[in-house]
Amino acid sequence: MRNWVALFLFVFTLYSFGQSVPPHAANVNYLLKGAAKGDTKAELMLGLAFEFGRGVAQDFVAAAHWYEKAADAGDSHAQALLGNLYAHGKGVAQDQAKALKWYLRGAVDGDSAAQTNVGFMYFNGSGVPQDYGEAARWFEKAAAQNNPLAQANLATLYSAGLGVPRDPAKAADLYLEAARQGNSYAQVKLAWMFEHGVGRRKDLAESLRWNRTAAERGNAVAFNNLGYMYEHGIGVARDLSQAARFYCEAASSKMAEAEHNWAVIRSDVKGLPTDCEEAARLVARDAPQSFGNTSESIEMGSTAPSHGSNTANAVLCAKW
Repeated sequence: MRNWVALFLFVFTLYSFGQSVPPHAANVNYLLKGAAKGDTKAELMLGLAFEFGRGVAQDFVAAAHWYEKAADAGDSHAQALLGNLYAHGKGVAQDQAKALKWYLRGAVDGDSAAQTNVGFMYFNGSGVPQDYGEAARWFEKAAAQNNPLAQANLATLYSAGLGVPRDPAKAADLYLEAARQGNSYAQVKLAWMFEHGVGRRKDLAESLRWNRTAAERGNAVAFNNLGYMYEHGIGVARDLSQAARFYCEAASSKMAEAEHNWAVIRSDVKGLPTDCEEAARLVARDAPQSFGNTSESIEMGSTAPSHGSNTANAVLCAKW
């Protein structure tokens, strides 16, 4: 069994364009008029429009320009967003020190996305000496505001005992809070904890439920774990055709464990198509008794999608 320490870098913040646009925000000219009068929210919305190409051609330089105006005026969302651009070198020269500067300004003003990013930078030692205790402190501030990425990150620190005392039960509580908000990474971690009785009473039905929930959000690790559970009848009736379908779905993400499992199945059942539903039907027809040496379910793979369904995020994974 492999364990992974994985943290999310909160790249774009929960302050999403679609949820934050005022009635006239789609009209860039309207926003430009507001910005010319010093309207900080108009400046922020212009930055969002240019960063994401909403109502205007995508232009990271213009996005940085408008974010900086709003950030200088004290808008904490703009400060977090400008920090993202410096962290990734979009529209500005990549500069971790400047990213940290803007994240800190937003974090001190209470922006939970900025607080999450400050925590990540301390965890990773980006633009600042590595300090797990400081990472935990900033994640805790954001988690207290119900930020799901901060909750998941703080849970990971409690699970591994990094910067805080190791506490699997506390980790499970935090993963649960994030999972309920739709964070698929937390859902997979929680499923693993229920499967193995870590931080929670062993409950295979709950493990299956959370893996299914994460799979509905496209999480490749969850698909792989579901394949293993159906293959071996863990918390569900054994069903090799369903196992094949889930392994196939996971393999399409290029996750190494899933690619291995899917290759094992294709070597055992000759002539399987690449279409996962059709492959499942052929496995059901041929009715093999078992598959070969597939990998057991995992906490979190060595890679993960770089974009989540609600927010964009990057993942730092280190083998632990």
